[in-house]
Amino acid sequence: MKLSVIFTLFAATCLFMAGITVKSAEKNEDAPPVKTDFSRFTGETLVYSLKWDPPWYMFFLPAMDAGEMTFNFKGIDEYRGKPAVKIVVNARSSGTLARLANMEVNDEFLFYSNPETLCAEGSISKIREGKRQRLLELEYFQDERRLNFRAYDESVTPSLLQKDATLTDLPPCVRDPFSTLYFFSTLPLAKGYTKNLIVGNDDKVLEVRARIENQEQVETPAGKFAAWKTRTDALRGGLFREDGDFRIWFSADERKAPVRFEAKVRLGNVLGVLKSDFP
Repeated sequence: MKLSVIFTLFAATCLFMAGITVKSAEKNEDAPPVKTDFSRFTGETLVYSLKWDPPWYMFFLPAMDAGEMTFNFKGIDEYRGKPAVKIVVNARSSGTLARLANMEVNDEFLFYSNPETLCAEGSISKIREGKRQRLLELEYFQDERRLNFRAYDESVTPSLLQKDATLTDLPPCVRDPFSTLYFFSTLPLAKGYTKNLIVGNDDKVLEVRARIENQEQVETPAGKFAAWKTRTDALRGGLFREDGDFRIWFSADERKAPVRFEAKVRLGNVLGVLKSDFP
C-alpha cells in the first residue's frame, strides 16, 4: 500500500462537508450561492493525527501511526487580483507506516475561495511524496462555469507539463474539499439532516449526499466531544476511486468542528482524530 493513499483518502472524506445548489433540496440548479459571514474561522488551526488499520488478512500487522494533517484558515488574502479566503493544508508522514513504506510525505495545499460564499476560485498543490514531486494548479472561472487544471512533474528539470485540461458547464458554485468543511459548519445540523453536495478536486467534480445519522460521544487527544456522526454516498463523479465507507463526526456545539473521521477502503481503514486546535 502506498502511503500517499492515506492522505488522498483524508482529502476525500472532506467531501462530506458542503452545501450546493445543484440537485439540492430546493431543486433549483441556477440558484446563486447564499452569502455567509465566515470571518469567525479566521486564524483557526486544526491538527489531526492519522492512523492506518490494516485489513483482516494482514492480521500480523497492528494499527499504525501514519502522520499528521493540519488545516489553517488564514482569512482574507489576494488571488488573481481580488480578495479571496485562503486555507492552507499540510500533510506530513511519520511513525511506523512511514518507516514501513520507506517514503516521506510532505504535501502542501493552498485553497482560495470567494469570501462571501466559499465558492472555489483556485488552488495550488505542492505534492512531495518520496520521489514523486508534482505541482497542481487549478483555476475556477465561476462566471463562465469552467475550470482550468494543469499538472507538472517537478522531479525533472525543467518541470514537465503532464496535463492541461479544461472542464466546462460547471454548476454555479463548486467548492473545494476543504472550503466545504467550513461551509458545512454554518448549516443547521441535526439528526436526519441530509444535504446533496457538489465538490471539485483537481479536474474532477463530484456529487455526493451527506446524512447525519445520530449523535455520539467522541474521545480525541483534544478532548471529549458530543458529535454528529455523518455518512456520505457518492452519487455521480469519479473522485472516490475506492469502494469504501466514509464517516465523519462534527462537534455538536457552535463550532461544529470535525473531530474524527473514518474511511473504510480496500486496504483496511483510515482513521483521523483531532489532536489539537487553536481557535
